[in-house]
Amino acid sequence: MEIEGGGNLTVVLPNSGTKKLLHGISGYAEPGRIMAIMGPSGSGKSTLLDSLAGRLSSNVVMTGNIFLNGQKARLSYGVAYVTQEDVLLGTLTVRETIAYSAHLRLPTSMPKDEVEGVIEGTILEMGLQDCADRLIGTWHLRGISGGEKKRVCIALEILIRPRLLFLDEPTSGLDSASAFFIIQALKSMARDGRTVISSIHQPSSEVFALFDDLYLLSGGQSAYFGEAKMAVKFFAEEGFPCPSRRNPSDHFLRCINSDFDVVTATLKGSMRLRETHKSDPLMNLATADIRAMLAQSMQEGHGPRFRPSLTCKELRLTE
Repeated sequence: MEIEGGGNLTVVLPNSGTKKLLHGISGYAEPGRIMAIMGPSGSGKSTLLDSLAGRLSSNVVMTGNIFLNGQKARLSYGVAYVTQEDVLLGTLTVRETIAYSAHLRLPTSMPKDEVEGVIEGTILEMGLQDCADRLIGTWHLRGISGGEKKRVCIALEILIRPRLLFLDEPTSGLDSASAFFIIQALKSMARDGRTVISSIHQPSSEVFALFDDLYLLSGGQSAYFGEAKMAVKFFAEEGFPCPSRRNPSDHFLRCINSDFDVVTATLKGSMRLRETHKSDPLMNLATADIRAMLAQSMQEGHGPRFRPSLTCKELRLTE
């Protein structure tokens, strides 16, 4: 399955005047690849994810179109969405939880042995075999870890073997090892021909390196869209090179997060930094200016995976 888009997807809150949660969004995703949607808090990551998955709340207005397999269609079977919050029954074991969901979601015509095969295969795919017979746990009942709970949540959604998988910050609240395990598992799913799109907040260098593609948002607009490994080169060519030994994802967010403007203004007043900031472009430009420069470059087709033929006023999802 391939998701591709180009043009002018806009999401507006009607009761907030002219506030746009997303503005002029375009992009595409391809099968066999995993895409990260990144950006500062409030940049529109979850809104974009919900827009693509058809999960926007009724109090927002979306203009533009979303196409699946080249046709305007509602996403339903074959598409899965993993929310940020865990919605698990703590008194069940991992295997019972997955089995319960399987019997509810898989076709009733499927033979029992096939259902059992799907259950066990899903447990193995998500690396849950060692905790399969342990309780999920509650606030007063010891159970599995946070990383294992997140893997259970993903397991519940991949029971139907979706071709398109959306995830809202699957590594939130997890330690670096658990986060790496989660994204590595998702990358393995993508290699099987699935399209995986995940919002993520401040991934480590190791986790960021697992992503094939990157969609960077700032203020509801696209600051970068293309191969994740090409983002460092793109920022360097625009005059914002990533310092050595700095996490690339931290550098990208540093460039476009307006919260850093206050920090920068404070640091500029320090005698110790008065000479240093002269050679640092991030110390001499407001993030709004940086964001505008990056967005303009993307619009002019300088992005590494920009498709000029897709500059129509709609967002397309194509298989």
